Amino acid sequence: MDQAGSRFSAIVVNYNGGTLLTEAVASSVARGIRPAEVVVVDNGSSDGSLDGCLERFPGTSGLRNSGNAGFARAANQGLRVAAGEFVLLLNTDARLRPGALDAFAAAFDAYPRLAIAGARLLFPDGRLQNAVAPLPRWWQEFLPLPLLKLAASRRFAGKLPAAREPVVVESVVGAAFAVRRAALAQLGLLDEDFFFFLEETYWCRRARLLGFEVRHVPGAEVVHGQGETARRFHAGARIEYQRSKLLYYAKAQGRWAAAAVGLVLPVKALLDGFANGLLVVATLGLSRRQRARFTTYAVILAWHLFGRPSHWGLPGKE
Repeated sequence: MDQAGSRFSAIVVNYNGGTLLTEAVASSVARGIRPAEVVVVDNGSSDGSLDGCLERFPGTSGLRNSGNAGFARAANQGLRVAAGEFVLLLNTDARLRPGALDAFAAAFDAYPRLAIAGARLLFPDGRLQNAVAPLPRWWQEFLPLPLLKLAASRRFAGKLPAAREPVVVESVVGAAFAVRRAALAQLGLLDEDFFFFLEETYWCRRARLLGFEVRHVPGAEVVHGQGETARRFHAGARIEYQRSKLLYYAKAQGRWAAAAVGLVLPVKALLDGFANGLLVVATLGLSRRQRARFTTYAVILAWHLFGRPSHWGLPGKE
């Protein structure tokens, strides 16, 4: 149990998370967060996961939405009722390691302008995951990511293996991050125009513009399944990611930037789909993974060509 656990609330947004939800809540309680300060916001799940979690942790707060309200809206519901000095936002596939909350609290205590603190993310086997990212720039969409990493390796470094102390970053990956609740009076809540993806990135941008700090806290280690929920709806999740990209560029860099990116994204989908189609032919259609990749790019291209319908993407939307 972390000594700082009593200073935290935790918010877990759930959509048919199954046993992952209960494990995420158990991880929070094991680190010292009181069950009464764990808020589960359920986005219209049909698998009984919320009821199972509340049965195991009867003091936990459960908020139910009639459908899939998206991450930002659901997280904001939790933020409105959380009473902790610091609020942890934890994915259902993320697990706190011992000392994570103590490391977060120490960083908030050491840096009074720190508003958003991100965890060091680990695969279950201990390998590092990307935990930080630069704020997106529209022109980056026109260049291959390997080229960007080659030209500016420090800027696009996502894991920061050498970091031992909290380090200022542009944005953190939202699988597990904490916010200083007192900062919300000025920072505001997450932007609910984002349904899924990049809501935490835009929040980090707003924090920095207001003079707050965003830091990666390497001592706050979290084991992360890296998108286990999104992988169940791969094509839909990719559509939501591209929709969020266009929204982010429109809000952060203007409509002309979003329009430029809107031209390049379908071209990328076409080229990726063509290349993967050739690989499907080359493997005689025997590779299930290759067929799935081709289908994903075909669906993304169709979404663009049909005018980016709002109802395409993740299921169950309100």
